[in-house]
Amino acid sequence: MMFGSRTRLGAMAVVGAATALLASACAGGESAGGGGDTLKLGVITAVGSSLTNYPDVEAGARAAVDAVNEAGGVNGKQVEFFFCNTRGEVNQAVACARQADQEGVDAVVGRVDVYSTQTLPVLEKAEIPDIGNVSAGAEVDYTSPDTFPLHAGNFGAYGALAYAHQADGAKKFVFASIDLPIGIRQGEYAEKVARNIGLEVAPMIKIPAQGVTDYAPYAQQIKDSGAEAATVALGPAGFQAFVKAADAVGLTARLSGTAFTFGQSEGAGVGALANRMFVAAPFPSTDDKSVPGIAKYHEELDAAGAENTPAMRRLAGLNAWLSAHAAMQIAGTVDGDVTRGSMTAALQRTSGMDLYGLVTFSPAELTGQQGTFARFPKSDYHALTFDSPAMKDAGLAPIPDPLQTVRGGGA
Repeated sequence: MMFGSRTRLGAMAVVGAATALLASACAGGESAGGGGDTLKLGVITAVGSSLTNYPDVEAGARAAVDAVNEAGGVNGKQVEFFFCNTRGEVNQAVACARQADQEGVDAVVGRVDVYSTQTLPVLEKAEIPDIGNVSAGAEVDYTSPDTFPLHAGNFGAYGALAYAHQADGAKKFVFASIDLPIGIRQGEYAEKVARNIGLEVAPMIKIPAQGVTDYAPYAQQIKDSGAEAATVALGPAGFQAFVKAADAVGLTARLSGTAFTFGQSEGAGVGALANRMFVAAPFPSTDDKSVPGIAKYHEELDAAGAENTPAMRRLAGLNAWLSAHAAMQIAGTVDGDVTRGSMTAALQRTSGMDLYGLVTFSPAELTGQQGTFARFPKSDYHALTFDSPAMKDAGLAPIPDPLQTVRGGGA
């Protein structure tokens, strides 16, 4: 997801295993403070949390930085790297945002953070551009001028699933969500998309955020609704338990979710049950190495010593890899010092950046946009499924701008 002109990368340095890189909650780069004629990129996400667990995000971004540094850096300067693990805790997430400021980070890339409502204002105040954030449902993700996403995140995925289910022949749709504002907000928009394209929509099913040991009653509610299609918004562990509970109650509705939450690791966790599911993402499956951009992603992860496991090579990691490459290409266009301000200015004038054929990044087009989801690009989404444990294309046509019917106003 970068500019049209690409830097051809040479041989890439081998670094320590990604699991070692994740050992501490926050690990700084080689030297403190970006700014000046250097570039310092930061990654903020949760690792080791049952709610959100994204070791692939650090691995993907770091692999991109390693590759560019091995090829000579940005304008002859080595790129510095900062990582902070939110651990899925709100106080730690805010601390990570503050530490990014203190460490002199020039841009944050590939952020996956369920606490955006609390953390993005910290980045805004520090004037740190947020490149490639994967929205997990916070309103600030699509309203803040500090964000420069590559796509519409989970909002786009949930909207795309309504189209996928319709193409699959479903007539009635239901959304089951964790009972938190971020999940309910996404569910409301998914329901509106479903209605706008002609699906009958059953009432939303809300699942408590804590204390659930048996998801069977909620799977039974889907069964009782008569819906042929059900999108589920839960964390990775909860979603796997839900899929197993749905099978136990004899639910025949096709289940679906965002591929950023239910990926190859989760598919492996439920075995053949995943093969009936849909997931949606703004990219092809990371298992499809016939796509040149996906093959490049794996090549750079291999060179960086990242583990070749599903958990380390998922779509959130691909997004972070693309976001880091985008940031470094953008920094390469800056005349003079690379600072937070010059990075933001460069983003605001960038359009049509081809990121390895996987997405076109045009942050200049986000400036001054009005209406709901103004900060979300109008990108295509892919309907995917599983040949467990691999993720594959579902055989449906790409879905152009799945939020197109809800961009004009509120839910």
